[in-house]
Amino acid sequence: MMFGGPSHRLASQIQSTGRVLDLELNCLYLPDVMLISFEDSATGTSNVKFIRQSSALDLEKLGDAHSLYWNVIHDNMSVSAASASLDALMRKKPLYNFVQLTIIGGMCSASICSVSFSGSFIDCLASAPLGALLVAVQLIGVRNELYANVFEITIATLLSFLSAALASTNHFCYSAVASSSVVLILPGFIVLSGSLELSSRSLVAGAVRLCFALMYSLFLGFGLAIGAEVYEKIIGRANIGPTDYTCVDSHDPKGPWWQQTPSLWWAFLTVPMYSLFLSMRLMAPWWKKEMILLIAIACAGWVTNHFVGTKFPNQSDISAAVGAFVVGLVSNIYGRFFNGNAFVVMITGILFQVPSGLGNGGLLNFVSDQTSGSSSSYLSGFQTALQLISVAIGLTVGLGISLVVVHPIQSRRRAGGLFSL
Repeated sequence: MMFGGPSHRLASQIQSTGRVLDLELNCLYLPDVMLISFEDSATGTSNVKFIRQSSALDLEKLGDAHSLYWNVIHDNMSVSAASASLDALMRKKPLYNFVQLTIIGGMCSASICSVSFSGSFIDCLASAPLGALLVAVQLIGVRNELYANVFEITIATLLSFLSAALASTNHFCYSAVASSSVVLILPGFIVLSGSLELSSRSLVAGAVRLCFALMYSLFLGFGLAIGAEVYEKIIGRANIGPTDYTCVDSHDPKGPWWQQTPSLWWAFLTVPMYSLFLSMRLMAPWWKKEMILLIAIACAGWVTNHFVGTKFPNQSDISAAVGAFVVGLVSNIYGRFFNGNAFVVMITGILFQVPSGLGNGGLLNFVSDQTSGSSSSYLSGFQTALQLISVAIGLTVGLGISLVVVHPIQSRRRAGGLFSL
């Protein structure tokens, strides 16, 4: 729970650990809460433990924690030794420091700008400091519980305001800069976790996550709309390009190369770059062999998603399902036949499928309706949330099929150690 493991697998893993330790227990998972009941058949009593722990993805510590769990359930390590190692792991310092994470956040925004949001070279340069600012505020804001409650709205407002100011110079594309700057706080993983929990019949946890993701999307869109509207009131004229989702108006095809829409060939550079820096943002060690797999699998998922999307336009759920199937198939094969960690190598490729829900018909549609005073602005906000859910359903289907293909025969021993989406 602390390191962001797949929540829909937690109950089965606890049950498997209980069988190995000869414990009679039952458990119930709710978002950030685990209830475990230890039964005593001799006295007919039970002892209930209430565990509350917020989660944040940390791929390095998550992989180490799963290795300890795997060794315990396969009798390769004693419980006392594993408990001591787990205590040391929880006290271990983060892999990257504040400055490194800030730079990584800026590089994430810069590398995703052109490939997902049609940003030009200078749009990528402009989105880098905004992405770095987001990560810096995020890391500082977690120390203040009161500010953490309004972090998404305030940072989205600030970044939207700065993006609108840059767009007013007629050199930058508002949609590309604003979208890429907030890409690291999109609720894609929340929606995906909720869909996976619903598919595994964890109805309460799944419904809670999906409702939270709906409200989170509206918070984010509301913050973007406030920032754009405040700048519009300050300068006294309409913002430039809030509905220009593909940056056609702001990019001059006959202008200098740095202001033109980049060729798709740039994806050979930007897709691996975003995969690398997103993995590092999720605390994956850059020097381990898994990093090469993370990048390769994410690139395979993006290529599949992109070319399927050209055949099925405006059907993001289909392209997400096929992309997730490819990512899940390769990752689960690696996990089963090469004794690797399937979840760690697949998570970047899965999260790469999400930013497509932010562009045309996404949050920016809600922003343009809100700033224009449209009475249907909140309807477009819910449509954005539903589009994210549609993508998450596609990801869930693709991941489920890939898991069945790689593990066609159910095994209680293997299911306990199955660590995948």
